[in-house]
Amino acid sequence: MYKNRAVTLIIINGIIFLIQLLLSNTVVPYTFANNVVSIDIVTYYFGLIPNLVIDKVYVWQIFSYMFLHSTSGFAHIIFNMYALFIFGMPVERLWGSKKFLLYYFTCGIGAGVAIFVISLLSGGMGYYIPTIGASGAVFGLLLAFGILFPDVEILLFFVIPIKARTLVILYGALELFLEFSGGFDNISHIGHLGGLATGILYFIITRKHAIRYKTRGFVALKKKKEAIPANHQVDTKEIELQKTIVQKLRTQGEDALTDDEIQYIRYKEIMLETKAINCDITIFESDSCENCIDRDACFVKIVKNLLEW
Repeated sequence: MYKNRAVTLIIINGIIFLIQLLLSNTVVPYTFANNVVSIDIVTYYFGLIPNLVIDKVYVWQIFSYMFLHSTSGFAHIIFNMYALFIFGMPVERLWGSKKFLLYYFTCGIGAGVAIFVISLLSGGMGYYIPTIGASGAVFGLLLAFGILFPDVEILLFFVIPIKARTLVILYGALELFLEFSGGFDNISHIGHLGGLATGILYFIITRKHAIRYKTRGFVALKKKKEAIPANHQVDTKEIELQKTIVQKLRTQGEDALTDDEIQYIRYKEIMLETKAINCDITIFESDSCENCIDRDACFVKIVKNLLEW
């Protein structure tokens, strides 16, 4: 069954936000640069404070900060969760839950590392001030959406239609300008840029993988127009791969699939999206199906039923 991890992340962020509200008046003393101030306990332990990462080895803050949001209002969490919803869902649908979560957390951690390193090198007040929010990870998702769906139109400010790739360029340029101009607010522009940069690095590192499957997709579209030879036989390794995927889905669910297996399914969908079959798919794993001309189509039909795609 298809599981929407983007929605799960939104729910988790919402629950943690409620915990922040409940504990907002529970404070602890925070000493920095010969000053002692009070800070709420959740932000102290789980917000990203470079000073505490170094002095108290609170290294988990580079990850945990992305689940916290400002409790001074609802705009911060609403904006981030709305962006997570509209950009995260289509990306997850295309990639699958595992790859989506890996990318989301990679961008969030990458943004956290950028905030930590820049604060450490600059030696300013940013070294002592907490950073919270999912914005770094969300900006990574914005990048992914712009790369994967470049021509999709989005309503900027809910009014102005703009293509996804243009939106990514505009936001990136704006964040660069605000960061190098000193900014006009308490927003972590370096965190946004860190999320974008981490996303770009992710795509560069995985480009060979992506190009391989895109090439397969183009070949598949071409093959759809060609007649399948009468002596068609499925490769033995491919038979085993299909059996493995179906068995995993039946016994363990979608989470058991690897990224390569999910991409293989997508490839077969492209190749056989218009092919109709009329046979008993319940005998798919029997030996009699191994040389069947419709085996791949049966495989796609079974997988789509199991995943409810």
